[in-house]
Amino acid sequence: MYQNTIGFRYLAVMIKSTLSTLLLIFALFTGIANAQTSGQITPEERAQAMEYFIQGITDFENEDYEQSLDNLTAAHLKLSDNPGINYALSDVYLAMEDYSNASYYAQIAANSEPENRWYQLQLAEIYRQSGRYEAIIEVFDTILKYHPDDVDVLFLKAQAYVEFGQLVKSNETLDKLIELRGSEFELHLRKFQNFNAMQQQEKALKQLEIMRELNPGNLSTLHSISQYYLELDDEEMARETLLDARERNPRDPQTLILLAEIFINNEEWENLGETFFSMIEDPLLYPTQKMELVQFLYAQHQQRPEEEILVNQTQKAIMAFSRNEAEYGPAQLIASEFFIQQNEPELALETLERASEVAPEEPDVWSQRLQILFSKQRYEEVIDLSERATEFAPNNAFVLFFTGASYMMTDQYELSAKLLEEASNAPARRNFRSIIYGTLGDVLQELDRWDQASEAYDMALRLDRNNHNALNNYAYFLSDRGENLDEALEMAERAISIEAENAAYLDTIGWIHFKMGNYEEARTYIQKAVDTGDASAEVYEHLGDVYRELGDIENAEIWWNRAFELDPDRNHLKERID
Repeated sequence: MYQNTIGFRYLAVMIKSTLSTLLLIFALFTGIANAQTSGQITPEERAQAMEYFIQGITDFENEDYEQSLDNLTAAHLKLSDNPGINYALSDVYLAMEDYSNASYYAQIAANSEPENRWYQLQLAEIYRQSGRYEAIIEVFDTILKYHPDDVDVLFLKAQAYVEFGQLVKSNETLDKLIELRGSEFELHLRKFQNFNAMQQQEKALKQLEIMRELNPGNLSTLHSISQYYLELDDEEMARETLLDARERNPRDPQTLILLAEIFINNEEWENLGETFFSMIEDPLLYPTQKMELVQFLYAQHQQRPEEEILVNQTQKAIMAFSRNEAEYGPAQLIASEFFIQQNEPELALETLERASEVAPEEPDVWSQRLQILFSKQRYEEVIDLSERATEFAPNNAFVLFFTGASYMMTDQYELSAKLLEEASNAPARRNFRSIIYGTLGDVLQELDRWDQASEAYDMALRLDRNNHNALNNYAYFLSDRGENLDEALEMAERAISIEAENAAYLDTIGWIHFKMGNYEEARTYIQKAVDTGDASAEVYEHLGDVYRELGDIENAEIWWNRAFELDPDRNHLKERID
């Protein structure tokens, strides 16, 4: 982006470059008619002043400012009105950020030779660094009085007006430059920026059109012109400008993205497809450039998920990208992400399998692949894949978690606890670490390591107080142990406030009431759990237990029977029923 200080950086470079010419200036001392005439200073004193001056300049170039100041001051004592010595002294004080003294000596030099642009520019630089912006304009006006066609100073003056917000005067100065030098791209760019800052869109657009004539192949200018036409509600001219840009460089992604926005706004899906597919199929375009196009299209789809044609176009583009750039890992990752969003896990897995071959170093390849396999309850495959995943994604919280959780689901609790503890120490976001600790609590509970399980649940809730699964499980196990039932009830109520229709959560709060002796309340909640249609055999058993405590043995046996039918391994229920 344009920086307003560029002109003054140029000024500082101009000033700095003149120091090396000071020796030449001093060589002209003998010909300068200053207040100190040849009758007032001897040749020996002039030679000594010359020696001090040369040494002072050498010290300055070596950045020994204190020593430079001593030598130049000694020279100044002998030739106090000499502009070259005063100029050099001002430069030393400026380097020391002593703006008062820098200004004093620079003013003497400038007053001695007002037509000398270098002395005046030194003064302008001092005013710039000390924040006296309005004084800078006075200096530039003095230079232009003697050198009215000095294009460098005119340019600096235009930039100085920008510094303190006088954009109209900046443009007037730029017009003077255009008169002197003719139309130049840079000058019209500056005018465009000023009109743009003043929100004068039509005048800004006029400058862009001039820039377009001066450099018709400049894509950045064509892009800016198109956006200005859109702001002026002239979509046809915006389209024409972008089509011109596309004709000049058919492989520029930014041009295509800007065109695509017009196509999407007008629901021109065929034009959109032609624009993107030709680029994605282009073997000369870099994969990173194609990625930019696909990401744009994918983002549009995410904003309009209900637009069926856009869904199809996005899928077509992503699949083409994945196919044509089979060796490019990010192409496979974005394809898998799209398939996951479209609830097509098998296609996502196929894509991730390819990605793990071409880009095994990408951690997301493994974490996504394991996550999908876990969600499909293919726990053995997760475990089998985990060794290779860990090789390429060591200390990855997702890889460790899904592997540990798979061991938990296959009743291998010791291995599960080991991996989940490793996952809890791996870098991850707070909410995911909360999930890890909550799952670790479940596993430690199965291992009958209750104190450690309790600590894991506490950590899970410190990391995320709304981790409803941890809230529910912690509450349930507390109730099952008959401990801290009031605290358990509070946690269960928080869990149910987040997922009101969760059968397991409804059962937990009902079971806590059961343990507290609130049998009617227990029946209400556990019946709600059954009514969700997702109740497990354990929920049916709990409802039978509630009816038994209410003295309704007939209903108790009905629910125990249903529990036994759902889970024939509950042999203790058969004994109750018999």
